[in-house]
Amino acid sequence: MKINPLLIVKLILVLFILVGLGLTFFMIRQEVKIIGAYLVSVLFFLIPSLVLYDLIFGFSISEKTIKKQTERQKSLSFDHDGILYKRPLFDITQLISWDSIETVIFRNYNSDDRAQYIFHLTKPPVQTLSENPWWLNRIFPTAIKNTNKILIDDEAKGFNEIPKMMETYLGKVKSFNPSEDNRKGVLLSSKTTIKQDVIQTEEHWKPNNDYEPEKVIFDRLDRNIEQINSKQ
Repeated sequence: MKINPLLIVKLILVLFILVGLGLTFFMIRQEVKIIGAYLVSVLFFLIPSLVLYDLIFGFSISEKTIKKQTERQKSLSFDHDGILYKRPLFDITQLISWDSIETVIFRNYNSDDRAQYIFHLTKPPVQTLSENPWWLNRIFPTAIKNTNKILIDDEAKGFNEIPKMMETYLGKVKSFNPSEDNRKGVLLSSKTTIKQDVIQTEEHWKPNNDYEPEKVIFDRLDRNIEQINSKQ
């Protein structure tokens, strides 16, 4: 019988909640006068209660909050001049011209770290400040150091368009699959089950010992990753 890990997490949270509540009631009955003890016991059941509620019901996000998050999201647009990289958090826009791109590396560790494109340029991008920047960005307009190396992660809107746009404007882009998990080697077994109209497939793979988290997808001098890194 296979145990659901999420169920175990929920049971542990319930246990913490019960212990916290029991400890609080015990101290009330014993007329404990130490405020810090009450604070610890309340946190002992309050935090697990919030986590458990989020796992079961989830917290709703207002449309206003979603709109603000969208406005603060990094975004990319493309034209014949280059890549326009908007970074609302710092109220700046960077123009990466196509002719300044020397190397592009795709990095993906297939973990909690975000996938990235690393651009090595022959000159820094043209960086402009928004018309009405946040007051802190007015005081520190150079908070983002303008360098010849630009990292764009998969949080940016338009991230998945980068390979296609590079092929359009740069031409010789190496083919690759950004969503492929290169840690997988040989498929050892695969099991598909259907439960309540939900299809689940469980696969076991032999690890790929030659796994490389970084791939060169464009280089004007046709260098490999070792040659590029040795020059940095």
